[in-house]
Amino acid sequence: MRIPLANLLVRSPLPQIGVLMDAVDECVAQVPPLIDCLTAGDTAGLERIAREVSVLEGLADEAKNALRDKMPVRLFLPVDRRDVLRLIRQIDAVANCAEDVGVLLTLRSYEVPEELAPLLRELVEAVMVTVAKASDLVGMMDDLIGAGFSGKAAEAAMAKADEIGRLEHEADKLQDRCAKALFRAEDAMSPVSIFMWTKVLNKIGNIANHAENVGDQFRLFVAAS
Repeated sequence: MRIPLANLLVRSPLPQIGVLMDAVDECVAQVPPLIDCLTAGDTAGLERIAREVSVLEGLADEAKNALRDKMPVRLFLPVDRRDVLRLIRQIDAVANCAEDVGVLLTLRSYEVPEELAPLLRELVEAVMVTVAKASDLVGMMDDLIGAGFSGKAAEAAMAKADEIGRLEHEADKLQDRCAKALFRAEDAMSPVSIFMWTKVLNKIGNIANHAENVGDQFRLFVAAS
């Protein structure tokens, strides 16, 4: 099959992934204010920020779709096209989970158990640090491309991916602590409240999970090069 010359000359989409990551960062940055409003009992503020998260997630979707639309079916890339699409999917999933947190928190009123409140803030902070490191890793794309995904640039990327994995593990442990605090208060809460809180905690934790997946995708890039 003949490959159109224009497809071969199209600029690599890899550096443009940073545009998507920036949009996702803006979306996820609203999660801590969401939790602040929740613990303060500020329902109006919570609903306002949740709407903003949805708008920002939509902008991230637009960046994702633009990136996919500009990616030719046939293109000489330093990595496999399918792996690039998987990376895009994992970055996008970070914003999706942030929006899900906002949606869940506006479905009903939540009582925040006293023991849970500080642990919840710790969890969100740990998740945000994990996402920030994933963003740093995406920012290393230009150097990786220039080095052909090898050498010192690849070593630095792998070290960053290792750091993301460690941070995600710490977030996991905090999520477990939040769950234990929640269940210690279960006698004073309805089964529905416990169920909804569990969903919220899982969605917050999934933000860090997808950030870790971004790091894992970079591992594949280096391993395949």
